[in-house]
Amino acid sequence: MKCLLINLIVFVVVVNSDTRKTLFLPKLPVGNYRLNFLAMTRCDSVKSNNKIQFNFYLSKKSVNTTEIKGNISTSIKVDDSINFEFDFAVKDSIGGWKENAFFYKLPKACLALKMFFGNAWTPIMDGVGIYNATCPIKEGFYKGPGFDTALFMSSNFPKTFFYGTYRFRAHFTKNQEENGCFGAVLEVKRPWETD
Repeated sequence: MKCLLINLIVFVVVVNSDTRKTLFLPKLPVGNYRLNFLAMTRCDSVKSNNKIQFNFYLSKKSVNTTEIKGNISTSIKVDDSINFEFDFAVKDSIGGWKENAFFYKLPKACLALKMFFGNAWTPIMDGVGIYNATCPIKEGFYKGPGFDTALFMSSNFPKTFFYGTYRFRAHFTKNQEENGCFGAVLEVKRPWETD
């Protein structure tokens, strides 16, 4: 009986000692960054009812300039009854993807996007063909001239982040149902690193 009691006490002490450790222990360095977009992806999935369809692609305008081009087709209003969710998978040291490295969910999708884009809201919306964009964004087909990916650096995104290669997926949900999504693969690099 004494042995069982001692084992139980040792077990409780060992388990409790681990609860003080932070669970988020990234091995990636962090700092100011620049973004290098590698790909835009569609995510036609069984989960999505495709009421909002994003057809984006990258276009290399010059050695240092990459643009996002394409179109958006929506059969519903993008308003604040929709949630905006995004998650990142990070590429690990052996080339695999570690899912859910970062996950974020925001209610009120239209206002959330406007807040995230900040000063870049109008040029990005103009670039995808939603001119004079306000919330809500009406149903329709939108196609614009495209926009430079450097606009994201003037947005309200965090000014420091973990360096690495990420697969990004943004999706719009309402009542636990996915209405549309898009994705990208991008590198978060030190400002002086070359491509």
